[in-house]
This record gives sequence, C-alpha cells and structure tokens, in this order.
Amino acid sequence: MSSLEQLPADQSAVLNLLIAQNKSYAEIAATLDLSESAVSERAYAALTALAEPEKAPASKRRAEISDYLLGQQDDALAEKTKTSLMRSASDRAWARAAAVSLASIASGPLPGIPGAASEGAGPAADGFGGPPSGPPVTTDQPRERGDRGGMAVIAGVALIVALGAGFALGRVTGGSDSSSTAAAPAASSSSSNAASTTATPVAQASLKPPVGAPAPKAIGVAEISQQGANRVLSVVAKTLPSAPAGSQYGVWLTSNGKAPVWLGYFQAIGKGGGVALQGTLNGDPKAYSGVLVTRESTAAAPTNPSATYLVGPLRFSAG
Repeated sequence: MSSLEQLPADQSAVLNLLIAQNKSYAEIAATLDLSESAVSERAYAALTALAEPEKAPASKRRAEISDYLLGQQDDALAEKTKTSLMRSASDRAWARAAAVSLASIASGPLPGIPGAASEGAGPAADGFGGPPSGPPVTTDQPRERGDRGGMAVIAGVALIVALGAGFALGRVTGGSDSSSTAAAPAASSSSSNAASTTATPVAQASLKPPVGAPAPKAIGVAEISQQGANRVLSVVAKTLPSAPAGSQYGVWLTSNGKAPVWLGYFQAIGKGGGVALQGTLNGDPKAYSGVLVTRESTAAAPTNPSATYLVGPLRFSAG
C-alpha cells in the first residue's frame, strides 16, 4: 500500500482538495485549469495506489466507488453505490483499504462502507474505513463542502498544511530533471515526517510581480509553518508563463544584507501556470526577510537569481 506522501504531487493535491477542503471535481478543475475528467482520473489513480495490494475493481466500478468515498455523488447515487457494495466483499475490501489513508486527511467522517465486522482483518475489521483501535471514520451523513475561492483555493494546494490537512505536496526538486536538484543548506527534502503533524503558521508572504516583471498578472503566496520539530516552507504561484525548454521556475529566500539562498524548482500543478514547492526549512526562519520567485536554467544549480517574476516580504506571526 502506498502512503499519501508517496503519491505523485498532482494526485496528492487533488485528494487533499477533495477530502480536506471538500471541493468538487468541477471546483478543482476550474481552479487548476484542468478538465473534470483529468481531476477525477488523478483521484482514481491515487485511490488505486492507496488501496494496494487489494485488487482494484473494473474501471467503471472503481470510478463509482471512488466518487462515493470522495463525496462526489448525490444522495440517490450514493445510496445506490452503498447498496451495491453490500453485494461484493472484494469491492468492500478495496474501499476500506483506500479509506484508511483518506481518514488521516478528512475534514469530516467519510461515507459508510457496509459489511460484517468479521470481514477481513486489520483496518477493515471494524466494518468501517479506519483503524479498529480508533473511532469510526465513516458515516452515512454527507460531508459539507467548504467555500474558499480565488487564491485561497490555489493556496490550498501547496499551503494545505496551514489549513489543517498537513500533507507534503512535493519536494525541493529539480523538476523533471532529477540531476538538476539543488537544495541549499537552508532547505531539506525530508518533509514527510511533518505530513501527519498539526501545522502552526510562523510566517507568510504575499508574492507579487515587481515593477517591470515579465508576467505582471502572476500571483503567489508563501508560508513557513511549524510541524512538530520541522519548519516547512510552502510556496505556490499562479499565472506564470510556460517556461522554455531547459528552464524552470524556482524559489529563493532573501535576507537583508546577505546573498539570496536558493531552495529549488517548482512542480507544475495545472495548465494555467500553477506551480508549487514544499520542503523542510533548516535554521531560524527569522534569518530571512522575503521570498523570491525566478526563472532559472536547469542545466546547473543557480548561484544568483535571474529574472524575477514574484517577490514578497515575510511577515512573521506574533510571538
């Protein structure tokens, strides 16, 4: 069984928006400039990975059960799916296996999975989707959808740690070319330990294009949050033009009177110029004063910022 942290960034982001923020396929599609089918297929693929080694149902059936678990069915269709689950022990086993991971990020109870308490073992033994030693994580009551719009929803993709779900969207990475990874001493890619820990915001930055920037309509947000013993930096940006071959957008931390510190390249999260990065931040975050988004060549790790697309000062929380 894969963990949430092992999922591809786009699949993990979609699941968290669906489960932690109660968004619909249509809302996510509009936010990330994807088709609804592209969003749902990412969700289906994620559940298939999370439910392994249980055998996934056939494609149409898998979609129906996934929609049910993710709260994407109306009452009538959900009742129909629940009834059909009662007829198939293998489908129930697959649904329970997928629900175990979903429960860790759900903002409310998941839809109920019928079946006898004696079925299976481990997480499936209590007849719900969660561990038998804890409270049931599924229910027949519908989950209410949240209502966040605009940049707040986009921020949820990378900054969902600050909104209560606490997952690792990605790594400080060199984009599609792993040989170009360049994490400075300030940042580390080992952010998985923070994934299940409550996040407390430490600092935020609203990122805007400086005067004369190449993309005047671009926008971004950044946040440093405390997750257990880790400080996690999350950055997301939107409406950036496509980077030419051999280049990619990346993030720097700036410090008054000192050279900027390179953190790494973004990962794409949609077709509309949406990108995100998350990684563990080493050292005192108050040593830094701002966040810089630039476009860099991926041929080698950059030593100085190139063209600046977004910039913003870090504003630290009181205390």
